Amino acid sequence: MTHPLLAELATFLPPAGLVVDPGRLAPRLIDARKRLHGQALALALPDSADQAAEIVDRCRAHGVAIVPQGGNTGLVGGATPMRADSLLLGCDRLNRIRQVDPAGYALTAEAGCILDDIRAAAEAAGRLFPLWLGSSGSARLGGLVGTNAGGLQVQRYGTTRELVLGLEAVLPDGRIHRGLHTLRKRNVGYDLKQLFIGAEGTLGFVTAATLRLFPAERGQAVAMVALDDAAQVLALFDRAKAAAGEVLTAFEMIDRSALTLLARHFAAVAQPFAEPPPYAVLIALSGGEADAVLAERLAELLLGAGCDDAAVAQDGSQAKALWALRELIPAAQVRQGPSIKHDLALPIGAIPAFLAEAAGLLAQRLPEAQPVVFGHVGDGNLHFNLSLPPGSEQAELETRANLLLFELVARHGGDISAEHGIGRLRIATADACHDPVERSLMRQIKAMLDPDGLFNPGVLL
Repeated sequence: MTHPLLAELATFLPPAGLVVDPGRLAPRLIDARKRLHGQALALALPDSADQAAEIVDRCRAHGVAIVPQGGNTGLVGGATPMRADSLLLGCDRLNRIRQVDPAGYALTAEAGCILDDIRAAAEAAGRLFPLWLGSSGSARLGGLVGTNAGGLQVQRYGTTRELVLGLEAVLPDGRIHRGLHTLRKRNVGYDLKQLFIGAEGTLGFVTAATLRLFPAERGQAVAMVALDDAAQVLALFDRAKAAAGEVLTAFEMIDRSALTLLARHFAAVAQPFAEPPPYAVLIALSGGEADAVLAERLAELLLGAGCDDAAVAQDGSQAKALWALRELIPAAQVRQGPSIKHDLALPIGAIPAFLAEAAGLLAQRLPEAQPVVFGHVGDGNLHFNLSLPPGSEQAELETRANLLLFELVARHGGDISAEHGIGRLRIATADACHDPVERSLMRQIKAMLDPDGLFNPGVLL
């Protein structure tokens, strides 16, 4: 029998705004890693904040839970509806760039805008929106806000939390928080937008955001450097940060296992080394200077650091090829077979000791798992993944690996998630290892804004 909610939604949503066909709905019920297979009554796609508010009102009246979903590229299951009586609320039709303000270095976009399109709109106005991640061609702004997305340039520009000036969002009681503005200074009390950034859709439905823009980058320089150990990686970062300052845009580390996987599964993407070194670092400088000037600065930096095995890109195509070595690692792992993924946050100075201790413990306790480590050293974010033999008991090995690595990262002053979030998969771990007062305050905020537990039940808390 058709749920009465669907008949009500059909009275004001056009056919394109309400998806009930199982074939069209199916791809939206599976998470990006294809580990969770969910259920939902339908997918509702509003084209305005007012329409979204009416959907929320109707859901509240019927006691139907709401699961907000952006581009469905998250890795911890936070956008997968797991109850058959829930409604999936998408932002696909909220896809307009509302305003570009070059003089104010700001852009207002709706939640369904694709990240690449936002970056293109900023570029057309002679400005830069710096958020950049592997899913830029499919990730939507609402999901980026909901997960406080990070990406490849955090160490210079910050996470989404630092890039949002104002928000528009539908609250669980159906009211619309109209908090869009371009102001850099606004000292009027609580910064309410921060409640929704990183909340994983548990406090409401973001419909639009005003974003910070930056001056367009005139030039860039990219190099890949071979290093013998993690201590050398840290020493090079320290030197690069001191020598390049704000021009240092990215500092990415790739270990030998990741490079070996790339050579095996993406042989057409040339690597600049005769043999994969223990560690490779990808360094990017960008700013108002020309390519040639930045390339000279980068070469001088590497020479001064004693890096005698380094490749500096001579043009844009070479730079793109070096970046491909970083961006294709997850795809190489998929081709290799089963893997366990970890998104760890660490104090930058603790990374060498953590890596050494993790390698020793895994060799003793989990020898069948091969560490594949890469990530954003410039902001202390390691993707510490484990490749598993075909046919292995992934669930059992993942439980053991999680216990080992989460305990170890806590000992080194880090945390269990740098940018992927908590979602459905990390709730028990967050409850066990995070400050109980912090978790309690989150639950109190949730209960105050969403007393009926309407939004994204079973996620984050």
